[in-house]
Amino acid sequence: MIKTNLCRVAVAVAIASVSCGVQAQQRPAQRLNNSDDPGLTLTPAIGRVSAEAPAGSRAPTADPRDFEGVWWISRYEYLLGPSAGVPPPLKPEYMTILERRVRAKNRGAPEADASTDCRPHGMPRLMESPYPIRIVQTPGQITFMHEVAHNIRRIFMDQQHPAKLKPNYLGHSVGRWEGDTLVVDTTGLNDKTFIDDEGSTHSEQIHVVERYRKINGGKDLELVMQVTDPVTLTQPYSYTRIYKWRPDVKPAEYVCEENNRNAPENGVTVAK
Repeated sequence: MIKTNLCRVAVAVAIASVSCGVQAQQRPAQRLNNSDDPGLTLTPAIGRVSAEAPAGSRAPTADPRDFEGVWWISRYEYLLGPSAGVPPPLKPEYMTILERRVRAKNRGAPEADASTDCRPHGMPRLMESPYPIRIVQTPGQITFMHEVAHNIRRIFMDQQHPAKLKPNYLGHSVGRWEGDTLVVDTTGLNDKTFIDDEGSTHSEQIHVVERYRKINGGKDLELVMQVTDPVTLTQPYSYTRIYKWRPDVKPAEYVCEENNRNAPENGVTVAK
C-alpha cells in the first residue's frame, strides 16, 4: 500500500531534509529464489529510511529500559526472510502462492491484502513499515503508536496470554524484561494479512517473538524478530532490524481512507 507520505517520507524532506532521511539507496533488483524468470523480480529494498537525528537533538536516556520516544527504521525490505532478498522458509505450496503474487505485482495487478483496504498491516510486517513509531511506557503496558495507518500495538507486561484468543490483525502481545532486553510475545493473529509486502503467506498459527535492546549509546534500538508458523513455514526463522532514535520527528496524521490510491477492486490492488 502506497500513501502520500512516502518521502513524508517527502514532506519531511521538503520541510527539513535531515528529519526524513529516506533515500533511493536501492540494491539492484533480485529475483525470487534467484530465478532466471523476470516475472519473479523482487521490489528493491530502500537502503536507508532514517538517518541519525540532526546534531543538537535531545540525547537518548542512559536507562537501557527506557524506550520512550520516537524511533524510525533504518532500512525497509519488501521481502521479510532470514536475510536480504531471501524469502521466508515457506512450504512448497505457499512458495507457489508467493510466486503467483510476485508475478501479479510485476504485471501491474498485485493481489490485494488487508492494508490496501485500510485495515491493520499485521505482524511481523507492521514493524517493517518505513514510518516513525512513538513508544509510550506506562505501568504494566508498553504502547507502540505507529504513524502508518495509526496502527497501535499494546504490549501487556508480565502477563500471560488469555486461554482463548479471538484472532485479530495485530494479535495479543505480552512482554517481559530479560535483563535489559524487552521480549515481546505475540499470538492470536488472523490470516488476513501478509508476512511482507511481496505477499508471503501466514496462518492463524503464526507466532512472533521480538527482542528489543538499546545499542550504540541508546541511539539505536535493535530488534531481533523470530517468526514461527507450523502451517506455512518449514522452520522458524529470524532477522534483525535497527531503529534510529529520532526526537526531532513528530509522527504525522495518516488517513488511509482519505487517500487510498491503491484501493482493491475484486481482489486486485488498482492504482488510482
